[in-house]
Amino acid sequence: MKPQTVTDYRRRVERVIDVILANPSHPFTVKDLAAQAAFSEFHFHRVFKAIAGESVAQCIIRLRLEAAASALVYQPKTPLTQIALECGFSDSAHLSKAFRKAHGCSPTQFRKDHPKGFRIRRIGKARPKARDYPGDMNVTVDIQTMPKRTLASLRLLGPYTHEGIAGLYAELGKWYQSNLGKPLPDETVSITWSDPSLAVEDTLRMDACYAVPAGIKGSDGVVMRTLEGGRTACLKASLAASETHGISELWDLFLGHWLPQQRIELADRPAYELYRTTADMSGFDITLCLPLKDIPTEPHHD
Repeated sequence: MKPQTVTDYRRRVERVIDVILANPSHPFTVKDLAAQAAFSEFHFHRVFKAIAGESVAQCIIRLRLEAAASALVYQPKTPLTQIALECGFSDSAHLSKAFRKAHGCSPTQFRKDHPKGFRIRRIGKARPKARDYPGDMNVTVDIQTMPKRTLASLRLLGPYTHEGIAGLYAELGKWYQSNLGKPLPDETVSITWSDPSLAVEDTLRMDACYAVPAGIKGSDGVVMRTLEGGRTACLKASLAASETHGISELWDLFLGHWLPQQRIELADRPAYELYRTTADMSGFDITLCLPLKDIPTEPHHD
């Protein structure tokens, strides 16, 4: 595989955009689009957002609305329902709702106000640009060999709210102390399986975890999982307790700025996060972990 440069990553994201543009009515899945970009589906949505400046879902909606706007102007006799279906909306009502939100008017009014020849890209929101990050952000990134771990986990199904996640760890903590008879570990592990920008809130999945000795059995809803070790890219940062919103920005920095400059490949395993509360309890240290493919060994020649 060619070195993964920034240009290469952007080219692969553009390929996905081209695929969406070519068939806006197609019911795309993350798996389909990740394959088009040759990214693991575990990491695709984060890489796409970091490079493109918008989520996959936002991009699909934007491109469908652009296609609809173009059709409204250049196909003045085509019924609104037909345009809606051809541009990926289930009916004209859904198109009208999305169109009004984006452009501030109904599709019918837009068609009246914009004669044939009007440049579509002048209206609505411009396509977001990928962000540039300063070189002095207080983070460190290195590649480590992480240990294989056995995790006791509880799964959150639903919105990623502070209350929901805190309640999950509280429940897991009670199980841990009851079954292992010792204080909670200093470190928590979080594995997020869903991107809130892609999935319906009620279907989001996240595992709250503590590392436990091998051989421990799960009970009361707590499931044992294996977190594979090996080569892992690790971004470390410290955040104040009020800066949980900064985690998303760290992922964008990691995947949109650091990763494309490296000659590495992501493994087909989910990313995860490690958390430690700071000594003064004012914040937390976070490590974002990206599993990497092993470096192939060179054949030995005598």
